[in-house]
Amino acid sequence: MQRDRLLTMVQGAIIASIYLVATFLTSAISFGMIQFRISEALAALALLFPGAPLGLFVGCLLANLLNPASLGIVDILGGSIATGVAAGLTYRQGRSYRKKLRCYHQSRDRADRPRMISRLLPLALPVIINALIVGIYLPFLIQGTEATPAVVAMSVLSIFISQALAVYALGLPLLLALERSPVALDAVKHEE
Repeated sequence: MQRDRLLTMVQGAIIASIYLVATFLTSAISFGMIQFRISEALAALALLFPGAPLGLFVGCLLANLLNPASLGIVDILGGSIATGVAAGLTYRQGRSYRKKLRCYHQSRDRADRPRMISRLLPLALPVIINALIVGIYLPFLIQGTEATPAVVAMSVLSIFISQALAVYALGLPLLLALERSPVALDAVKHEE
């Protein structure tokens, strides 16, 4: 039990570190009204690892907190909470996926392999939640009270597109690669 708790904490710390570094290595496109956070690809890891939700929350919190052009407490907490909640919900929704993956690792029968839909649907949560939460408040932080409904709608759409690209174009291939590794087997072996 303690080993599992420690492993979960280590997973979270590693994911937080990678999130922070990836965000700052791509800082020119990671912050602002129109943003593409490559680090959000790590949201796909929330399907597999129990430490991912906390790691994503902490990584996002640190990235927003250390942003030299910080947008203030609303963005620091709002974006971090959105990312953390989305990752937590993704992990919860991924229970059947992890069970199927465990069966596949035990049998190596292709019929036991998780279906693509069991990956795609839970991964929609970080896309939708971040688009709605961050997309709605971001124009008000950047443009002030003059943000029009059209600007807010464009912001939501922009975050939706960038999140979808990060999660599905970058995160999903990462998840698929990890599925074949012993790391995945260790992550799902305790799934009931």
